[in-house]
Amino acid sequence: MSEVLLPLPGRDQSYRILIDSGLRFRLGSLLTSLNLAKRVFLISDRRVARLHGAAVRQALEAAGFEPVLLTTPPGERAKSWPVVQRLARELLELGAHRGSPLIALGGGVVGDLTGFLASIFMRGLPFIQVPTTLLAMVDAAIGGKTAINLKEGKNLLGTFHQPRLVASDPEFLQTLPRPEFLNGLAEVLKAAFVRDADLLDRLTAGPARLLGDQEALAAIIYRAAAIKAEVVAQDEREGGLRRILNFGHTLGHGLEQASSFKMPHGRAVAWGMLAALSLSEKLAGLPAAEARRGSQLIRDLGLTRRSLPPLDPQAVMAALSRDKKRLESGVVFVLLRRLGEAVVREDVPMPMVGEALAEIMSP
Repeated sequence: MSEVLLPLPGRDQSYRILIDSGLRFRLGSLLTSLNLAKRVFLISDRRVARLHGAAVRQALEAAGFEPVLLTTPPGERAKSWPVVQRLARELLELGAHRGSPLIALGGGVVGDLTGFLASIFMRGLPFIQVPTTLLAMVDAAIGGKTAINLKEGKNLLGTFHQPRLVASDPEFLQTLPRPEFLNGLAEVLKAAFVRDADLLDRLTAGPARLLGDQEALAAIIYRAAAIKAEVVAQDEREGGLRRILNFGHTLGHGLEQASSFKMPHGRAVAWGMLAALSLSEKLAGLPAAEARRGSQLIRDLGLTRRSLPPLDPQAVMAALSRDKKRLESGVVFVLLRRLGEAVVREDVPMPMVGEALAEIMSP
């Protein structure tokens, strides 16, 4: 079993990130070691609940827990205020109290939603992340960011609320649709671009090879999770270093918003990284050869112009103007000096962003 410890300096809130095949069947013993209340609330979307809910509930019951399953709609539409209110009322009706643990069983959407609910219900409940997608295992489940969306933009209502444990079972990925696996690989690429050029070498094998090599896949999950933990441990609330983890996300969020959240997060980030590589050449001195190599690795995820849905560039730019990371001086962009070395620029002019967007949207 691989383990990453995420220490939060000056706070008694460090937690373990565990990665191991079959870990879902040992979830009960892991929770027992945390001294949690026996009645736990399992939150999952309906698809994941059908696939994995029974096995996880049985594992919890075998350890003496009393799991109660609450479900949400699939997709980004679940990250909404009405869904939060509905879940909160269900918790009240079921007798939840300030010590009641919430367990997020699902991808990044379920993790964001459950964490947000845990952070505000009765001023804070303990919660556990059990990610079932690659994207969540390497990124979304780690670091304590929680959020829901508004119609004006993604993740505009959110908190920082750290989980007590992250338990990642790579066997969950056997039921993951291939497009969702590629979405997760986009976040692995992001981690490599900003922090570990050597990880890029391991990703050149391509998605098909990784899907067929469980040992290599587990190693990549571990390294990407470790990168996220290393950065968060130094900057929990995104005041400095943690901002590098937004590589590709500034424009990516704009693309998601302009598509009414029909574009998957990982796919949007991948397109955002393509634009960021172009801006990195112009503004951060990224060598052209490295930009080309990075672009090819991203396109190996299946990005073609035909895979980009029809979008209104003005709608994308309008979403950027509302981005929570925008400053008066310009748009905050994470750029690369070299592959594996990121820099945060707070003065990227909107016209240059528009040019980069036009490049990736051109036939």
